[in-house]
Amino acid sequence: MRILNKKNSLLLLGFGFLGIVNLHAQDPINSDNSTVFTTVKATPPTNPTVTINQDPKIKQLLAIKTAMDKDGTLSDNYRIQLYNGNMKQAQKILKKAEAAFPQWETNFKWETPDFKVWIGNYRSKLETDRALKEIKKEFPGAFSFSNK
Repeated sequence: MRILNKKNSLLLLGFGFLGIVNLHAQDPINSDNSTVFTTVKATPPTNPTVTINQDPKIKQLLAIKTAMDKDGTLSDNYRIQLYNGNMKQAQKILKKAEAAFPQWETNFKWETPDFKVWIGNYRSKLETDRALKEIKKEFPGAFSFSNK
């Protein structure tokens, strides 16, 4: 910020003083009064309104994201592996798991060189551990893992 020198500050002060004197001289209401200040009546502000214009697709996107959050698609989720090996045995384990635990989704996946049978799609480690405790009664070799 630039600092005013003495000459400029005196000039500015002089113009300000002349403006006040000039306003006082032209004011017919306060011409007999020796004060420079006048009273001002302020009215209260009106209630403001806000209008939001948004694309209708935003609501659709929020609904899709909410559904994906419930499914566990966006977050780190956990699964339980029941089997890892050949295809025939994996198919038998898959059918057995679907019959024993219909409340959880069962998946059959091939990852070189083995077939894997996974069950569930859990959102927390606690939920996974509770399910694993129940599943181990039927499949003692089952274990949980994070599916990132």
